[in-house]
Amino acid sequence: MSKKLSNENVLEDVSKDFEKLVESILKTGLDEASKIISDSETQSKNQEQEIESQQSKEFDIKSGQIIGAAEMESRNSNLLLLEKNINKVFTAALKELSSNKGKNYPKSLELFINEGLNTIDDSDVLVSCNKKDSSVVKDLINKISSKSKKSITLSDTYISTAGGVIVSNTDSTVIVNNTIEDRLERMKAELRTDVAKKFK
Repeated sequence: MSKKLSNENVLEDVSKDFEKLVESILKTGLDEASKIISDSETQSKNQEQEIESQQSKEFDIKSGQIIGAAEMESRNSNLLLLEKNINKVFTAALKELSSNKGKNYPKSLELFINEGLNTIDDSDVLVSCNKKDSSVVKDLINKISSKSKKSITLSDTYISTAGGVIVSNTDSTVIVNNTIEDRLERMKAELRTDVAKKFK
């Protein structure tokens, strides 16, 4: 083999080895670059998902707050409307009772007086009423006194009320308010509770 041919073979071998080395370096570089790109894409997707998840949580929280505030506002509006209508009904009822108490009113007055007597332990009891009812209340006191062990007196001072009575001991430390206004007010509290339960 000639020297020239030998040198060409060596150069060709070196060239092939160099190409293989370059290919290997390029392949390694491409593999690393591909891995970096893949890792970067995975990281970006993870970050996007994390951001979306965080945004979703924040949206849910905000939505919950808005819905909660709207529900509370609606409930408050309903309760205000309910209160307004209850007041209208009771104002109308009070007006009706002031002018027309019905034929059973004396029996109601007797019940109101007896409730007061049963609540008060004192032996001396005072009954107060409005001027319009005074004659009926006086007759009832006479009737009740005959069966009771208590001394019952009709007050000289009239009270401003649509009807009913106030029963108290003589020093007014125990008072049972059985006026129509007070009894309606107690009924209003019960009615308000019953109706409010239906709106829950």
